[in-house]
Amino acid sequence: MNEEIYYDENSWKKYFSVDLAELYSSIEGLLLLRDEKLLPELTSDSISRLISKSNIYREMLLGGFKANETEPFTENALALFYRDVLGIGLSDEDLQIVIGRLKEGVTLESATEDIYCTEIETPTLKRLRELSSKLKPVFKKLTDIVEVPKPKKYELKTSTIGVEALLDVLNAGKKLLPLYNPFSFFIISVYSVPKFYITQIYTKLFDKEVLSLLGKYGIRIVRLLEPDLPDEKIRSEREIIGLEEDCVGDLIREIILDIYSLFQDEALARFFNIEDEFNKYVKIYSGKLKESMIVDKFRDVIQIITQRAIAWHYYDPEDKCKIQNYEVYYDDYSEISGGQVIIRNSTLSYTKFFAFLAPQMFLGFAYVRPISEKKFKWRCILGWEKK
Repeated sequence: MNEEIYYDENSWKKYFSVDLAELYSSIEGLLLLRDEKLLPELTSDSISRLISKSNIYREMLLGGFKANETEPFTENALALFYRDVLGIGLSDEDLQIVIGRLKEGVTLESATEDIYCTEIETPTLKRLRELSSKLKPVFKKLTDIVEVPKPKKYELKTSTIGVEALLDVLNAGKKLLPLYNPFSFFIISVYSVPKFYITQIYTKLFDKEVLSLLGKYGIRIVRLLEPDLPDEKIRSEREIIGLEEDCVGDLIREIILDIYSLFQDEALARFFNIEDEFNKYVKIYSGKLKESMIVDKFRDVIQIITQRAIAWHYYDPEDKCKIQNYEVYYDDYSEISGGQVIIRNSTLSYTKFFAFLAPQMFLGFAYVRPISEKKFKWRCILGWEKK
């Protein structure tokens, strides 16, 4: 990112009052549309009376319905969007009842006289509510300097209003991702990173005025870990610094992961032309990562990580950000002992271990978090070094 941006107050204010506010406004507007307009209206009466009352309701509930037992709807049917994404529609059981009645020759209105909408909590809704639960405290913490955005208003004038509202969320979310937003990149780059590495890139990061500005916006940088050595100067130079837990910056990193998970949502991919933004980011920066490192210097580190740590296919422990073509290695019980790091009974130089992780941590490919003064958990992505 532009080296000067992170200490420009006007740019940070725009990030929160425009970029992040747009996501907040879109999500709150969509949830209000779903919970306070669509759900009450579409569960207020039988399907028969609803579809007789309005073509909008007919399209929302039965758009793409083809009355086939094994495949009740056409691909990308509008009714499937409302059911599988926004969680409002006919249950599978009720669909089979309706289809059976239609095969007996009754009309659609007659077949749905005693059938009502079902409310479903979908994975997409769960993620949207999680995003809302993290965005609200961000603006609450910044209430004195950033105005709380108002939810976007949506009216039930077209059957595709839910699709339009969710598209607004995706567009606002994409603008916040680190590949497109330098402030989001800055936040993931300081989530956890060696002090000796980050100060070479953000040369004014620890200036008093810069720390004060970042702190004003809730981006509080603290010491996370240090080697267990008697020399205070060496300990300070080799600190791992990062975002304070539950500060605004920490919440925004969580928001970024939630946005990535929306772009990996299989239900959304059926209805929107979206890319897997997390793996796109990893692919773009993995090449740059390999170019910037002398991998052979760290073969012993890589060997211990791949032999001792656990591999999985999610970047984050809460099943967010599934990774493709690479593996995530992690250990939740590593320990600092003197100038060494102990990973499941194997030892590595503290400095060498974190020198290997440093550029990955800067890019958001890896992170460490303290469990206690000497114990910590960590994650890193590997596989890029082979390609």
